Amino acid sequence: MVEWTGIILAGGIGSRLMPITADRPKPLVPVVGKPMIVYAIDLLLYAGVHNIVIVIKHMGDQIREFLAHQDFGVDIKIPEVDSLGTADAVRKVSDYVKTDHLVVSMADIITNIHLREFLDFKLERGGIGAMSLVDTDNPNQFGVIVLDQEHKIHSFLEKPGSVELYLSSMISTQNVHLHKNVINTGIYAFQREVLDILHRTNLMDFGKDVFPYFLENEYILHGYIAKYYWQDAGNPEFYKYTNWDLLRKWAWPIVPSGKEVREYIWIGDNCDIPNLNDINQHVAIGNNTRLGTNVHIETLTALGKQVEVGQNTQIRECVIWDNVHIGKDCRIISSIICENVEIGDDVLIEPNVVIASNSKVKSGTKITSGKQFSPHSEIGF
Repeated sequence: MVEWTGIILAGGIGSRLMPITADRPKPLVPVVGKPMIVYAIDLLLYAGVHNIVIVIKHMGDQIREFLAHQDFGVDIKIPEVDSLGTADAVRKVSDYVKTDHLVVSMADIITNIHLREFLDFKLERGGIGAMSLVDTDNPNQFGVIVLDQEHKIHSFLEKPGSVELYLSSMISTQNVHLHKNVINTGIYAFQREVLDILHRTNLMDFGKDVFPYFLENEYILHGYIAKYYWQDAGNPEFYKYTNWDLLRKWAWPIVPSGKEVREYIWIGDNCDIPNLNDINQHVAIGNNTRLGTNVHIETLTALGKQVEVGQNTQIRECVIWDNVHIGKDCRIISSIICENVEIGDDVLIEPNVVIASNSKVKSGTKITSGKQFSPHSEIGF
């Protein structure tokens, strides 16, 4: 079996996800209770990739500390580098690559791509590399690609403008097929030769620099297109949607932790839930969580570990992290509550609110739609 080195890029700032990422790196942001970087590591392990390098920078000490307390059964290297792009990051950790093949992924995406199949696709097709692609309804946001019948890439436009879209649509031959609605997922498979190319050039980013360079210099690059789930939880709205998708099993076999006590209801260990009938479908509840009487946890809600919810409270379409205390007679709708937040009694939180970690909400407070609060906020006081 061919050995691969997996490189996970985990150094980004996550500025679009603020204020959630104000005090933690994006790879440690939980999706249905599990940090995103764990999904990235598991993806490699399930594909048989056991040589893993995680490249860190922004709040890298938090990532290193978290991984030090995990046991994935393999030795993971965690170098910290200053880089100016995805390709630059790979160039600067090339000494850690001891295999003839490498796969590059991101620490802040959720996907159920059949990675082993993608790696085998790269080996079978040959060439310098392969990029994984998935369909989207918004090519202006993502990209356009032209492939031939052998999946060889002839043109690659990442996040093209309308003129480029029009010109690309004119490409039509017997052997070439235009894919207008595809996402470059940020998962790439390469021959080791790519490291030599990176060292003798000043290419910084795979999408903007490296792939156009490959095509201009007649390197063979293939595109892997298949049906699978992929999501970049890049802002609070899409972060919430990503949690919802996993609760719906749209990323199967990736599902929430805990026992599925009823269809689409996952409950962790040592939970106190007075009446399971008050829990709707598409709900996950973490370990050691306690609900008061007549608490209703409605659809599309993920509760973390050690959450306490007071009696007569209603929660719907929310993402609530670990160690959150919610008082009685509250109503929280379609919002994100980060860790160690204390919410008093009789609080109304309208949709699309984000309350970052270690904040407090005074009893009787009404928080209107769309408000965002930084860590350690005191709301209503």
